[in-house]
Amino acid sequence: MVYIVIQMKGAIISTTAMAMAALMVMSCFTAVVSAAPESDPMDRIRLEQGTTNEFSKGSYVAVNCTQGWNVAWFGVVYGTEERPAPITIVGMNLRYLGGADVKDVNGNVIISDVPIPIVTVFGQQMFGLIEFDDTGIPTFFGETYGARNGLFDFTTKGKMFESDPTARYEAVYKYVDLNRAWTLSDIKTTVDYGNQTKRYDFSLYATNVSYSKVWNPQIMDFRAGNDADGSVERIEFAFHVTASAKEVTAEVPYYSVTVNNGQIISSEKAGEKNYTGISTNTAFKYDHILDGWDFNPEAKDPMLMLENGIIYAVFIPEKVEEWYNAQFVRSNVRGGSGTMTYFTDEGEQVAEQSDDVPSEATLLTKDRITFQDNWERTGALTWVSNVTVDGMENRMMAYQVHGADDWSQMSEKGDGHVSAICVLGGYIYPAGESIMHDPALEVGAFQLDMGTQVGGLVFVAVIGLLVIGVIVMTGAVLVRHRMRRRHDIGGRVPPAYRP
Repeated sequence: MVYIVIQMKGAIISTTAMAMAALMVMSCFTAVVSAAPESDPMDRIRLEQGTTNEFSKGSYVAVNCTQGWNVAWFGVVYGTEERPAPITIVGMNLRYLGGADVKDVNGNVIISDVPIPIVTVFGQQMFGLIEFDDTGIPTFFGETYGARNGLFDFTTKGKMFESDPTARYEAVYKYVDLNRAWTLSDIKTTVDYGNQTKRYDFSLYATNVSYSKVWNPQIMDFRAGNDADGSVERIEFAFHVTASAKEVTAEVPYYSVTVNNGQIISSEKAGEKNYTGISTNTAFKYDHILDGWDFNPEAKDPMLMLENGIIYAVFIPEKVEEWYNAQFVRSNVRGGSGTMTYFTDEGEQVAEQSDDVPSEATLLTKDRITFQDNWERTGALTWVSNVTVDGMENRMMAYQVHGADDWSQMSEKGDGHVSAICVLGGYIYPAGESIMHDPALEVGAFQLDMGTQVGGLVFVAVIGLLVIGVIVMTGAVLVRHRMRRRHDIGGRVPPAYRP
């Protein structure tokens, strides 16, 4: 047996969130500057396929709901023979924290209905399958911690992303790296005009997948998998992507902002205001289908964990950040990057930064993780606790969180910054010849109809940046950072194994 040591640096995780945004910025750019007004909100739901230089140069299937300056892009990125990559579900959209009347120091209104924009990225990457034995960890007092609790347990003096040679983990027997080539099935499109939705069904799969690492008890170390170890017959992610675009009227926070010589000097909430806009929502249901895993016959309580990272990032223009400093939102939404809510045995937990997330294996007791800005839910990961194993539909699975890291960086010109948090977790399944589970990832945005073109021009002078400014700044920061990076989140898992 062996204990696994996970060594991941926060910067590596952060660059993954940035890479997500870079990908979507580039793919959305043409649509952003050229899209013409549509007669039906459904017209803005467009299926796209292509390749990207991000995520080890993978390909993607995407739903692009971008209209004008309102960016809304949702996709699945995957590897091919020429461009191996893990499977990543990503969504980027332009969001509004509210609207504002902008006034001078004498109280004269300069411009009304000014939007307060940020760009939000939310996604999940599946990067590895780990077979472990839920037998617990021996303690220094001769006892066992965590046996048969359905979690991948570990003990470490540091964070999950820090090197700790004294850390101990439950025994790991096999690992499959999902940074690989995937086969894309045909895409089935279903249009439902009654519910204003379009649905796209497709699969990404790999067959006869060799084990990347296998524990060898003779040498007390891991070795590369070989033909004698067998292979996983089929690893499949079956996607059911439903996108909607509906005209709605919503109550939006409204503020009174005072400027002097181009600087925001004060802000106060003036109440709420009704706005008509297009609400776009994209839900990714994706079945995990795992057939033919060769579990270690000597394992006492074998389990299979699909390890993944959840990334949430916000790109904030400098003038919007000035507004944070002048308005109470900063005290409610840390750094403008929002909050993450989840439930454990101790009840509801709200995380504003990585230090708020447990650094040990923690079972989530409710089937969701949600992200929220100052007035609207921005994304959610959901799942059901039942999993089908060898035809039995009532087997139980768990989702655990075992680490997080956050990151923030100003642009070189100081015209905006990126804030990101990544949570490392895993779906944990009972052993079986055939395993099927169906979680979901949901990303949405309310695209406001604010102001006129003239108002937008004034917004350039008063608030500082139009959406295109956000995109240009973001792209520049991400490209520079990408040139310096050496790995993405999938490139560091599994980390170094140690006995």
